[in-house]
Amino acid sequence: MLFAGLLIILLFAAMDTFNHEKPRILILHSYTETGKWEQAVNEGINRELAKNRTPISILWHYMAFTDQAGKTDWDDASKQARHVIKTFRPDILVPIGEEAQEYVGRHYVNDPHMRIIYATSEHPSHFRYPEADNVTGIREILPLAQITEVLHYLRQPTLRIRVLGMDDATGQSEREQVKDFLWAPNHLVDVQLVSNFDAWKAAVHAANQDADVLIVLSYNGLPLSATDTHPVDNKLLATWTEHESKPLVIGVRVPFAAGGGALAVVPSAEGIGAQIGKRILTLLALPPGGALPRGNDSQDFLIALRPERLAERKFSLPAIYIQAARASHTLFE
Repeated sequence: MLFAGLLIILLFAAMDTFNHEKPRILILHSYTETGKWEQAVNEGINRELAKNRTPISILWHYMAFTDQAGKTDWDDASKQARHVIKTFRPDILVPIGEEAQEYVGRHYVNDPHMRIIYATSEHPSHFRYPEADNVTGIREILPLAQITEVLHYLRQPTLRIRVLGMDDATGQSEREQVKDFLWAPNHLVDVQLVSNFDAWKAAVHAANQDADVLIVLSYNGLPLSATDTHPVDNKLLATWTEHESKPLVIGVRVPFAAGGGALAVVPSAEGIGAQIGKRILTLLALPPGGALPRGNDSQDFLIALRPERLAERKFSLPAIYIQAARASHTLFE
C-alpha cells in the first residue's frame, strides 16, 4: 500500500511538472466569446494550431461582455485579465482588439518572461510595440484597395467619397487608415466619427448633398442619442442607412450587409485568426533568445452583399463577387 501511494504521488508530481513545462498561451479577447467576429478569429487560430504536434496549454479569456463598457468597467476588466496573467504565467500573450492592447498588452512590452502577438486595427506604435523585443503581431487593415476596385464598376472617372463611423477606439483607428490611404483619382470629402445615432442620421443626410459614395465604418454599440445611451439595433442602423442614403453605401463589417445593407467589403476575421495561429507556431519553434518576426498587416477579405438591394440601386458587380459572397456564407438573399 505504501508503495502504491508513493507511486500515485510521484505520478501526480510528474503530471504537474509536465503541465508546467508545456508552453502556455493566453488568448485575450477584448469582447465576449459570443461575438461572431471573436468566434471567427478563434476558428482561424484553432485551424492553424491543429497543425501543432507539440504539447501546449491554451487559455482563452474575454475582457468585456457588453458593448457599453465604460472606463470603470474596462479598468476592472484589466485588473481581472492581469490577475489571469499572474496566475497562468503565459509564455505567449495574444491580446486581440484595441482595448486588449490599451488595458493589458502594452503593460508587458519588453517583459523578459513573455512574448506578445497582438491583433488590432490601431497602429502598433500607439502601444510602443515596434521598438519592443518581445512583440510581434497582425494589424487589421481595412480592405480599402478592394473597395476602390468595386468603385470602378460605378464607371465614373472621379467619385466623391464620405466616410462615417463611430467615435470610439476602433473608429479612431479606422479613420487613421482611411486618411492614410491614397484615394486618387477619387476625392475623399471627409471622415466623420459620431457619438450617437441622432448624429449618424444627420451625417447620412449631409452626405446626400456632396457625395457619390458613403463608406460605413464600425458602429457596433452606437448609443441612440445624447440622452439615451442604449445601443441602437445594428439591423435598424443598417436598414435605415441603406434606405436614407442617396450615395452608394459600402460597409466594412459583415453586420452592415447582414442587417440590410447592400454591400460590404470586410477584413476576414478568420483570416486574421489564421495569421495569429501561424505566428504562434512560429514563436513556439524559435530557439531561446531568437528574434521575433516583424509585425504584418492582415491579408484576407470578404465580400458581403444583398443582390436585391444592389439591383434597386441599379448597381451590378461581376458574378465572381456573388460567388465569393456565397462561398463565405455572406450572401444575403
